[in-house]
Amino acid sequence: MKLLFLTQLLDVKEDGNLALLTTAAIAAGTHVAWGHIDQLSLVADQVITHGQRLTPHQGFQSDPNIDQALACGDFDLVWVLSLGKRNSFLDKIQLLKILETQTRVINSTEALLYLRSKYGLTQLGDLFQHPKTFASNRAEPFIEIIEGGGEWILKPAAGSLGQGIFLLNKTTHSYPSLIRYLLGQNADHYLILQEHIPDIDRGEKRVLMAAGHLIGAYLRRQDTDHRTNLMQGGQAEPTTLSEAEQTLALKLGAYCSELGAEFIGIDLVYPYVIEINVINPGGLGTLMSLGEANQAGAVIKAILQT
Repeated sequence: MKLLFLTQLLDVKEDGNLALLTTAAIAAGTHVAWGHIDQLSLVADQVITHGQRLTPHQGFQSDPNIDQALACGDFDLVWVLSLGKRNSFLDKIQLLKILETQTRVINSTEALLYLRSKYGLTQLGDLFQHPKTFASNRAEPFIEIIEGGGEWILKPAAGSLGQGIFLLNKTTHSYPSLIRYLLGQNADHYLILQEHIPDIDRGEKRVLMAAGHLIGAYLRRQDTDHRTNLMQGGQAEPTTLSEAEQTLALKLGAYCSELGAEFIGIDLVYPYVIEINVINPGGLGTLMSLGEANQAGAVIKAILQT
């Protein structure tokens, strides 16, 4: 079994997904290589990147002196752990789409385009509840909604890690100016306006799934901010899933797996699903920091047996 992880940086953290999954895959007898997502290219009919093949004794430590050409189609599985630079996103999606005709790619390009999008979740009302959501590249619709009352979350359509997220209501100082600034000088950025769910103040559960299997969950809580993201100062706490939460997670995990999203993180404030993370969802290292066993092996096993 040959596995290629596509990532942006080969200088990895010991408790990060790349290191943990690499170590688990090598322990399972898998031949592992790392490739640069931003160096994907097309050579005749082959999708190529550059990186290095890891040896069992090397573990997850990369060698900065090695830079090999890697034919992505030669691998049994290509696992996308980063989308790299934003301005070449569509080029890389098209190259990955070609690669899908040659080998298995996770998460699939359909999942990367559809489930990564905050727009797509609004169309899955038969699976779960989702906060009322609006999107536009114009300030006026947002202002009209906010002036109607209530509290709202404003965020970039393609953001991550809790960056650029604001909690607004009609009394927020100069919020129309903020909206116009975030839309860009040429109004060429889209923003998402989402109903604020009060229950999120008590915490949001991150649920990790692999190939439709439940891997683990923890609570993210923030006492001084509206964002529970750990990168924005949120705190992780142990948690358990209720029977209803577990049923929802398994139902959603099965749906995502069918769409080709095989390793995901679900952000859950039951009965609401806030977001589905399909690009390198964090959580394995966090679970370990909370005293749970390393679940990277369970992720690798679930993915490779699918």
